[in-house]
Amino acid sequence: MKHKTKVAIIGSGNIGTDLMMKVMRLSKNLEMGAFVGIDPNSDGLQRAARFNIPITADGLDGLLAMPGFSDIKIVFDATSAAAHQRHDRALEACGDPAVH
Repeated sequence: MKHKTKVAIIGSGNIGTDLMMKVMRLSKNLEMGAFVGIDPNSDGLQRAARFNIPITADGLDGLLAMPGFSDIKIVFDATSAAAHQRHDRALEACGDPAVH
């Protein structure tokens, strides 16, 4: 069996949730490693939890603190444009150029 690359999605709104569903249903190479939001009551986080995907409602800080974060190789940012630069800087500081 081919090893799949674990990904995280930041943003539990419609765009992030749609991307999560596409990764789960269509990708032969990617698998969900984490789903990240800031609203613990968002439909996206609740849906991810039903699929047993690790979730956090603590935003990027929550993702960085997750036990499985070191297994994440790609992070998709489905948040606002204003948040992208901050997220990119924080992920770049992790030292793995493939993560972000």
